[in-house]
Parts: sequence; structure tokens; C-alpha cells
Amino acid sequence: MNYRFEISKPDSSDFRCEIAIDGEQTFQQLHDKIVETLDFDPSQMASFFAIDKMGNRGREIALMDMSMGDEEDDENATYVMDVTTIRDIINPHCLELEYVYDFFANRYLKVEYAGEYHGDSSSVLPVCVYCEGELPQQTDYDDQDKWAFDKEDDDYDDSFMEEFGGGGGYRSRGGKYDDEDDYRFD
Repeated sequence: MNYRFEISKPDSSDFRCEIAIDGEQTFQQLHDKIVETLDFDPSQMASFFAIDKMGNRGREIALMDMSMGDEEDDENATYVMDVTTIRDIINPHCLELEYVYDFFANRYLKVEYAGEYHGDSSSVLPVCVYCEGELPQQTDYDDQDKWAFDKEDDDYDDSFMEEFGGGGGYRSRGGKYDDEDDYRFD
């Protein structure tokens, strides 16, 4: 069976996306399609969480296995995206997920089962059926932010580099420069 998932921001209605995927495909493939569609950085951590009927996060489907190994019998053991198929998780008791893409700021998207996908037989799944609205920003960091130290700032002080950044040896606790071969602590 092919599934349709509607993806949206939890706090806003200005973004909607729909992705179709085969039930035999993995959460890794769904994650990769979300990353591609939303132009996220694929090197960042992410997880899916099954949402229970009370709206609480349940089982985690993580990008990588970070368990200690003795959680196999535990009801809340973490699954791993690359081996967990969509049909393993999505069922009448679990029709909603949260896709956490920024753990520090707890930024996530709602991923809701929207029914069976009946598309063209030539479609290669997963596929983004549609995507509209303002794409969510992956992190608070903006590429346009100035992270480099601006030497033209009024607060820039050349004496710092002259005092601490130069010299041919290492500075000992005594305040003298020593030869590299004769480095010692006083």
C-alpha cells in the first residue's frame, strides 16, 4: 500500500506539503524526501516520534541507533530510520507523527497520515505531491549572519593579536617566550 502524508507546521497554517511513499519503504527514505523537499541540511540530526491519542510523543524513530543495547524488550525502545518501514509504525492506532528537525529549539513538523496514495504507476516513490507556502527554516542560524570577527569594528583592538597571537615560541607562566624545544612550566 502507498501512503500519503500531509506535513505542516504545528503553530501555523502558512505551510503545507504532501509526500507519498510506499509502505515497504523506510523512514530513512521519508526523511531524505523531507530534507530534499524543504532544502534542509542533510547532516543535521532528526527523528520521527509516534504521537498517541492524547497527543504525547511515544516511540522514537531515530536517524541512528544511540541506545545502550539493553532496550530491545522495552516498549519505548528507539527504532532506527534505515530499517523501520512505514507500515511497521503507521496503523489505526498511530496515524500522526512529529518530525523533529531541530532538537535544541524543539522545532518539528506534524506528519499526518492522509490516506492511501493512488498515483501514476510510473511514479517513483517517495514523491512530493505538492508543497505550498513558506518553507520552515531548519535552524535559527541564518547564512547571512555575521559569524566572522569584523576587523573594521570600532571595538577591534590590534594590540590583542600583537600581545597574544605572535611570537616564535610558547609563553611560559613566567611571561617569557621559550624556545619550542625548551618548553616548560615554571
